[in-house]
Amino acid sequence: MQGDFDEALENYLAYLEIERGLSPGTVTGYRQDLKLLERFLNEKIFGNQDWFFADIKGSHLRSFLRYAYKERKNGTAALNRKIAAIIGFFKFLSREPEYSLPENPALNLTRRKVEKKLPQYLNLQEAEKLLKTIRETSKFPERDYAVFALFLQTGCRLSELAELEMDQLHLQEGYIRFRGKGAKERTVPLAQTTKKALKKWLEIREPREKTKSVFLNRYGDPLGKRGIQTNLKRFLKNAGLDRPGLSVHKLRHTCLTLLLKSGVNIKALKEIAGHTSISTTEIYTHISGEEIIENMKKHPLLREEKSPYFFLKRPD
Repeated sequence: MQGDFDEALENYLAYLEIERGLSPGTVTGYRQDLKLLERFLNEKIFGNQDWFFADIKGSHLRSFLRYAYKERKNGTAALNRKIAAIIGFFKFLSREPEYSLPENPALNLTRRKVEKKLPQYLNLQEAEKLLKTIRETSKFPERDYAVFALFLQTGCRLSELAELEMDQLHLQEGYIRFRGKGAKERTVPLAQTTKKALKKWLEIREPREKTKSVFLNRYGDPLGKRGIQTNLKRFLKNAGLDRPGLSVHKLRHTCLTLLLKSGVNIKALKEIAGHTSISTTEIYTHISGEEIIENMKKHPLLREEKSPYFFLKRPD
């Protein structure tokens, strides 16, 4: 089955990349998951005997997922990616007559439910402290201030910033064009302070070769994701903000949470974030327990000394 499976897999991945516009990272992940499935079918199900797509049953696919969970210790996110890859693959095969798939064995597979956790983020004072620390401690303050101001102001993803190119900047008009997931583009307005920071960086930007990348390392090459992550870790430590769980992605959470708190409506926030579904954006509608206390203090009954809500008052 080796040759037939590989050919079908390449056709499917080309479909994902070209017709669906999925990111290279997603396509690579699906390739790994489906190659693992092929190896499992060869070794565990069919015993290295000849087999065809029509021989695959739903029970075989569930055995594979059990193997991934029990033996490979896959968590919910890894399992859901495998399920998504399998569902998409067999849906693709079932539409193509050349694969002779009488029925879709993945038809009844369902993804595991994921418990949505409140996103961790910096509050306004912490975000300001981080930017101030970057200015004072960075060896490349113009570049690093522009990088992290852009994260905090626009809520862009790490991949979007690392892959940012010069033709995406429109400083004169006051906006930036991000290329997000699925090759989707979105336009985000730039604050004056962020525009100023970008202009300062561009004045001293010296690429070693002709490169389209906006942000460069000390050698004039594109600044990579790992470099950005390492820099943030150092700046958070310098600012006394290096608590567990903070990462570059949490700067995106910071931006979106602060925008929501400042009055940006959920639909506008969805467009700024580049979310496909508004349900993804709704996680930012959380407010902290402390904010609940402060807002509950506005209850008219709290004006009376014997209010039934006395427990919300802070002790002296």
